Amino acid sequence: MNKFWIFFTVVIFLLVASFSLSSILKVEDFSDKIAVIPIKGIITSDGFEEFLTTSGASSTKITQFIKQANQDSSVKGIILEINSPGGTVVASEEIANEVKKSKKPVVSLIREVGASGAYWIASSSNKIVADPLSITGSIGVVSSYLEFSGLMEMYGVNYERLVAGEYKDAGSPFRELTKNERVLLQNKLDIIHEAFIEEVAKNRNLDKNNVKKIANGFFYLGKEAKELGLVDELGDKELAVNITKQLANIEDAKLVTYEEKIRFTELLSRLSANSFYFVGRGIGKELFSLRNDFRFVA
Repeated sequence: MNKFWIFFTVVIFLLVASFSLSSILKVEDFSDKIAVIPIKGIITSDGFEEFLTTSGASSTKITQFIKQANQDSSVKGIILEINSPGGTVVASEEIANEVKKSKKPVVSLIREVGASGAYWIASSSNKIVADPLSITGSIGVVSSYLEFSGLMEMYGVNYERLVAGEYKDAGSPFRELTKNERVLLQNKLDIIHEAFIEEVAKNRNLDKNNVKKIANGFFYLGKEAKELGLVDELGDKELAVNITKQLANIEDAKLVTYEEKIRFTELLSRLSANSFYFVGRGIGKELFSLRNDFRFVA
C-alpha cells in the first residue's frame, strides 16, 4: 500500500470518528435565552381557515410554544410579539390562561395592533410594552352578521322555517331576529364582555369600575393606553428585551423565535386540504353556515 492510500485511509477514519463523537457528544448551547413568540393576525383555535386568506394565530400552537419555553431550562423569559386585531373568545382566553401559568416572566410587545382578544392576552403578561402610536385596548365583543331577508323578498325568494326548538335558527341570515332572540344574543355578548372586563381589571390590578368606563370597544393609541394604565411602557423591541432581562435577573440573553416550520410536503398537503375544504363547502353551505357558526369575537 503506497503512502497516498495510507493517508487517505487515515483521513477517512478521522472523519468517521469525529462524526461519531459529535453524534454521541452533542454540543449544546447553555447560554441564557429569551423566547420570542409571535402572535400575528386573527386568533383562532387552529388558524386553519386563515391559512390562505389572512395570516392567523393558532391558540393550539401558541400555548404549545409557551409550554416548551417553560420546559427549556436555558430560556429565562418570554416575549409575546403581538400584531393582532383579536380573534375568537375561547382561543384568546386559552392563550391568556397559559401565559398566567408561566413560571417564567412574560412581556408583551404591541408593535402595531394589540386589540380586543390580543389585548386580553397582553393583559395577562407581567409587563406590556407598546409603541406610542400602536392600536391597543378595544375591550369589547362582537358577533354581527349579514341579514338578507329584504333582498330575498325583493326577488320573491321565501325562507321556509322548519325547526325543532324555538331558537334553533336564531341568527339566520334569511330572516330578521325576533325581539326575544335579540335579547338572548345580546345577553350572551354582555356576559362575555363582563368576563373580559373582569380579566383586564384583575390582570392589570385596576379598579373594575374604571375599566368598565373605558371598555366601550373603541381602541386607544399606545400613549393613551399608558395614561389609562392599560400598558406599562412605551417603546420598541429593544425595551421589551431589556425589561424581560430585568424580570429574569439576567445580564444578557440570546433571542430565540418560536415559529411553526412548515415542510414543503406539509405545505402541499395543506394547500390540497384547504382547496377541498372550500370546494366541498360550496357557496350555499357558506351562506347557510352563517347562522350555525355564530362566533363571539373579542
